[in-house]
Amino acid sequence: MKNILNLEIDFTKYEVIEKLSYISLILLSIGPIIEYILKFFLKEEFTYYFIEINYVVGLIGLFSFIFLFKNKKIEIKSYVPYTLLLILLLLSIISTIFAKDINLAIFGDYYRREGLIVYIMYLGILLNSTIIKNEKYIINIFKIIIFSALFITILPLFNNNFTYQNFTNIYKNTNHYGYFLMISIMISSFMFLKETKYKKINYYLIYTFLTYILIKNDTFGCYLAVIITYVTSLIISIINKYKIKDIIIIILTFILISFLVSYCGINIGERIHKNNSKGIVLKNVNSLSNDISSIINGNQKKINKTGSGRGILWKEAIKYTLKHPLKGGGIENISEYYSSLNIDIDRPHNMILQVSSFIGIPGAITYIILILYLAITNLKYLNKSLNMMIYFTAMSYFISSMFGNSMYYTSPYFMILLGLLITMKEKTLSRY
Repeated sequence: MKNILNLEIDFTKYEVIEKLSYISLILLSIGPIIEYILKFFLKEEFTYYFIEINYVVGLIGLFSFIFLFKNKKIEIKSYVPYTLLLILLLLSIISTIFAKDINLAIFGDYYRREGLIVYIMYLGILLNSTIIKNEKYIINIFKIIIFSALFITILPLFNNNFTYQNFTNIYKNTNHYGYFLMISIMISSFMFLKETKYKKINYYLIYTFLTYILIKNDTFGCYLAVIITYVTSLIISIINKYKIKDIIIIILTFILISFLVSYCGINIGERIHKNNSKGIVLKNVNSLSNDISSIINGNQKKINKTGSGRGILWKEAIKYTLKHPLKGGGIENISEYYSSLNIDIDRPHNMILQVSSFIGIPGAITYIILILYLAITNLKYLNKSLNMMIYFTAMSYFISSMFGNSMYYTSPYFMILLGLLITMKEKTLSRY
């Protein structure tokens, strides 16, 4: 085999396995483009690319990490995050064994397609990203994500006379599209921080356009997550005396676009069932204000409707968790409980409650500790644009997940970011 085209590949070298992980994550990141093209030519509502690439990247990550660890090719600087991930895996297995519907817990349902097997693949994707230490690879992955966002966002305009027909795009739900837009916005804005001259202008324009689409998408959880994240990034940049002016520009631009779209009704395309988006942000802010008022006043009927109906989901998820405090009810098994209450929703729409209802309170506590550990220990490394990009994109996703669900075509991005956070201090290049 070594004589074929004089090609010799030494799979025992770290750099070779790192490149394999890099290529696999590129294939995952380019998923939106491939899905869009497949749907266009096959005339299918959804294809299986996202599902299958998760298995490919997940398995590559699992086997590559085990191989490197076994052969002492990888140096683990801190065992804390890996230990927490192992605990989450073990708790997931235990909850699956004792689940009422084991088949559902293992394979998931037809819609979300997330069961124990897919969560193991998520772990593999995370481990895959921990293998990548070369910052050029990371930057290229982020560029692919941005390009994918532009591709699937701009093409519908050409297909529909520059008018948007809906805001789900290739996804099954507007919220899912919102998560992807949010990730792309965060990455493009911090690429603006990193680059200079013409590239800086390009990323600023991309950020501006994607922000406009996010506002039109009307996923308020993502909108709120972006605001909170940018405010936090400004505070940290002031403390570190790093990129303060650029972050201020990003924040002011976000505010300006929000004003133009929501208050002036500036539109490129029309949102379905609406003549324009005038008042779209104000409506959501008023809803949030009313929700907070209902919670303070203790109005149970209104509390149930808070968060666009999430209040009742959260309340019942807590009750369900308390019925299965140690091992949870099993992955996806809360759907039957909701159905018995005539609630036509299958999940709590809150990741912490999702984890607690699936694998129990110990699982939720472990998940929170993992997030806090990565958030706190990486604070001292936020003096580089790339590190800020990874950190704050992950933060925005986590905040938005307090109002949403995991999904097989959005969760992998969070796994990539968590993996990069685990090895943030081990990156090889300093100029970023």
